[in-house]
Amino acid sequence: MSLKVRRLGHVGIAVRDLDVSVNFYTDFLGLKLTEQFRYPEEEVGHGVAVLAGAFVRNDATHHCLSIFTLRKAVEPPTEHHFGLHHVAFEMNSSEDLVALYKKFQENDVPIVNARKGGPGNQPRFYGLDPDGNLLEFYWNIDQIGWDGIPRPYDAIENIELEDFDFEAYEEERERVAAKALAKKSALF
Repeated sequence: MSLKVRRLGHVGIAVRDLDVSVNFYTDFLGLKLTEQFRYPEEEVGHGVAVLAGAFVRNDATHHCLSIFTLRKAVEPPTEHHFGLHHVAFEMNSSEDLVALYKKFQENDVPIVNARKGGPGNQPRFYGLDPDGNLLEFYWNIDQIGWDGIPRPYDAIENIELEDFDFEAYEEERERVAAKALAKKSALF
């Protein structure tokens, strides 16, 4: 038996203003606040660097996102840097994905782009939270079959999400997968 991680449990981010970020993730994105607390004055555990934390969830699990403020404020780098790249959230439907995209637009929340294709082959859009953390929102990411091999996908391409034909995209994605499977089966 080999040791392995079961699944990604949660992501932790550091923010400038805990209340602003909690409001964004709960009121704006619909996650639920589980609890908030302030670390003790003696610097132990996360409290060595962290002043306060909030834990939000999207189901019954205590939290999927930990939001922290730091004891010593640090200005974030202005260019790409090592560390957290993005946090991704799966939507329940293509309608929910488009509705959230529109909500970002209507509330002037920065949108980076919307795309399809590439690894995972899911329609998605990227936006920024109040601290500039890159967020991905997607629907219907590919699942890996019994053979453990991802199916073919188109090149990454920017899309107009509000005009995107999700049904045609799904039909084409399934057609390409069936063709690849038939080709593979013919080899054996």
